[in-house]
Amino acid sequence: MKLLAIRAVMRLFSWITPRAAKYIAPPLAAIVWYSVPRLRRVTRMNLKAAYPEMDAKQRKKIGRASMTHYVKGIFEAGMLWHWPLDRLYGLFDEVQGMEEVDELISLGKGLIVAAPHYGSWEMLNLYLHSKGEAAILYKPSKHPDIDALLTQKRARAGAEMVAATGKGLRRMYQLLKEGYFVALLPDQEPTGGGGQFAPFFGVEALTGVLLPRMAQRTGAPVVFAICERRKGGRYCVHLFTTDPSIYSEDMREALTEVNRRIEQCIEVDREQYLWAYKRFRNRPEGEKSFYKR
Repeated sequence: MKLLAIRAVMRLFSWITPRAAKYIAPPLAAIVWYSVPRLRRVTRMNLKAAYPEMDAKQRKKIGRASMTHYVKGIFEAGMLWHWPLDRLYGLFDEVQGMEEVDELISLGKGLIVAAPHYGSWEMLNLYLHSKGEAAILYKPSKHPDIDALLTQKRARAGAEMVAATGKGLRRMYQLLKEGYFVALLPDQEPTGGGGQFAPFFGVEALTGVLLPRMAQRTGAPVVFAICERRKGGRYCVHLFTTDPSIYSEDMREALTEVNRRIEQCIEVDREQYLWAYKRFRNRPEGEKSFYKR
């Protein structure tokens, strides 16, 4: 029954174009904003930490807009599941930073693509498929049948979906050696000792070490990528190259560069970042809980 419900909802969402979502998403996001105090509080605390000099009214505006973008992302899942690929690719207006990235691709060492929770990250995955062989690291669902459905739909353009397990990580390294683009989330709090603290907007944040370790081990170039939603239901991909410090053996230095590039992505349009995520959940030893203040 769950699978049938998911399929039905995604089919319904596929009828909602990005232009239509412009009008449907804001009232739905407002309902979520005012009916889920926890999300509202986390968003406000994150924005206050990132922009302490900004007035509360402006932070609220950004927070509510961020929730609207999150709802738009849910609608986009429908079209990503069901629209013809040519129709989806036709929604991209431009790509900024591709010339520099083409030079990195020509090195033949593959490409590590760090994609933060910004804008339409699923549309970004689709774009990567169009540029070459791609693999995407993902957290598998606890329900095997749902996991199989989700990976099938997300891989419809040809990308290989790789589960974030020990076996999956070994597969990612192998694919990188074969020249693939391998994509991962750089702003998701790691578990099981897979992270260290580094500044993010000046606040210590537990940051995953997988990205810099993969870069150090393989020598593969690293780019940060986002897909910005634009007016008229259009999309723009932004690609950012990294400083050599991301290869530093000093892990804090490397992770500081990771977070610096995430900040650069966010500044394209602050309203499109997922501010409702508990980015500061874990704290350095001796610090009190960030979200229970």
